Amino acid sequence: MSTGNFILLENIQSTMSEAEEVLNEILAKVAKEQGYEDCQISSKQISSGGANYTSFIYQASISAPNKEELNLFVKVAAAGEKMRSIAPFRIFEIESFGYNVLLKRYKELEEKYKVPEVHRLVTPKFYGNSDEYLREAIVLEDLSASGYTAYDRFKSVDWEYASKSVQNLAKLHALSIAWSIEDPEGFKATDTMSMADSLDGIMAYLDTIITNALEVTREENKERLSKFVRKIRDDKDYMLMFYKPIKRPVIGHGDYRPSNLMHKVNEDGTINIISIDYQTLQRVNPILDLMYFIFNGSDKKFRDKHFKQTLELYYTELCAALRRLDLDPNEIYPRDNFDYELQEVMPYGLVTAMFCLLLVTVEEADAPTVSKDIAITDFALTPSTLYKERLNDIVDGFVAMGII
Repeated sequence: MSTGNFILLENIQSTMSEAEEVLNEILAKVAKEQGYEDCQISSKQISSGGANYTSFIYQASISAPNKEELNLFVKVAAAGEKMRSIAPFRIFEIESFGYNVLLKRYKELEEKYKVPEVHRLVTPKFYGNSDEYLREAIVLEDLSASGYTAYDRFKSVDWEYASKSVQNLAKLHALSIAWSIEDPEGFKATDTMSMADSLDGIMAYLDTIITNALEVTREENKERLSKFVRKIRDDKDYMLMFYKPIKRPVIGHGDYRPSNLMHKVNEDGTINIISIDYQTLQRVNPILDLMYFIFNGSDKKFRDKHFKQTLELYYTELCAALRRLDLDPNEIYPRDNFDYELQEVMPYGLVTAMFCLLLVTVEEADAPTVSKDIAITDFALTPSTLYKERLNDIVDGFVAMGII
């Protein structure tokens, strides 16, 4: 076997050497399991462009005589003890559960209820993973080899992209609901998949995030935002409320934004969407993913025109997906339950904007360096110009809605 060239990051030679070792081991394992004998393995490290901080990522290929070449995408854990010591850090364990258990259950449900192929949840092909602590790795198909690409995180989504993304999200949530009904014991075991367990670690650097947000907020809105963030900082139960299921619990994606979606534009201009990065699956209410997507992926122009339309589309698509799984939306998740949760959880859109837009809008050159030494304090970034613009527009929107 031969291995390709690796792009070494400055000052982390030893870390990269270990990551390459893990990479070689997992690729050799996949080659053996797929029956690729006398094979050639090549790989190269790639950059996420500032969209990923938990893993070293690679493109790889495995080829052998009379075999179709495997084009692969590999993630090797980069989060070290510094990051893991801040809060329960189970993202690699959770992603393993996602591909080894959850998504397989979803496919079984789609088969059982004969969901038409066009309406099925599309996920990357999963080739295997390693769960060894600090050496976790996962191997998936390389979607870019099939023409998929990541969305430009600096640009707002447009309606075509947003509508397909929301449709995909509705399928994901509907399958979760169906699984909770088909296998209540299995679903109950996901109680431990909760962001609430990590809030103490997040709150540890909340003051820095709040300071950044208040500094860039226009003067006329500072007092309103200050009052809102004081409630977040001083009342942990208020923050917990956003993450707890209310009417209808689902296994939410947890990080549903354009950076964690891949898309392909078809010849007719339509778009195919595949969600990736199942590291933050969590048991929540459905609104969380919806707010996360809208406020981390869109600008004021989009929301002025499509905010209510996006909410309506989500509920419509969720109902359609539930019916395809032989469930009655009026019994499972009636519209008044959706409206109630939406009202309760809407403020999370502002919370997630303050936290996540710092990373979404950071220039690649200013992004934290991916390494085992990375700590949560490394994410206390200087606000970019785009962050200031996006956040102020969001604050204006929440003032206009009477939420703050």
